[in-house]
Amino acid sequence: RFARQEYTDFIEINFVERPEFKEIVRDGFSVDSIIRNISIIDPNLHFTPNETLLFFDELQEFPEIATSLKFFAQDGRFDVVCSGSLLGLQVKRVKSYSVGYQETALMHSLDFEEFLWAKGYSDDVIDDILSHMKESKPFSELEHSVFAAHFLDYCILGGMPAVVKEFIKNKTFEGTLDIQRQLIADYKEDIRKYADGMD
Repeated sequence: RFARQEYTDFIEINFVERPEFKEIVRDGFSVDSIIRNISIIDPNLHFTPNETLLFFDELQEFPEIATSLKFFAQDGRFDVVCSGSLLGLQVKRVKSYSVGYQETALMHSLDFEEFLWAKGYSDDVIDDILSHMKESKPFSELEHSVFAAHFLDYCILGGMPAVVKEFIKNKTFEGTLDIQRQLIADYKEDIRKYADGMD
């Protein structure tokens, strides 16, 4: 949503869904050759200088693209975001990391504060809850009842966004356990994929 709102062109390249994009560095890591090769694979993608966000998703399938980040940063015409999991296991495949030209963000599941945001609570309400805790100031019976119930819901659901979204959409736990089970199965499968030869 951010990309579509803030940029004229948003280009998402998922290396799992579209493995043909792994060929985009065949002619080297220069921005022009990468953009040219992306356009050859999909001529419907448009690159407007200073108005395009390029999103490389499932980076663990093609970690070599990380080498290009330095060149994109130096070039400056296009913003680039990458996303992936278990990248540390693929480190040997990267020719050269873009040291000093990338910023890494470790993503976590939602914490209780973010859960309350998802439920529609404002920062003022959340700050008030925190001040009660910092100052050891008792909650009113209503506050305690409502927020203790929300915290219990959060403990049951966990912080995975898909589970929380389902809960908020349906206003019930129905379907959330199935999503939790599927997420665990997906994690186990993902781990098996990258654990070859490891204990």
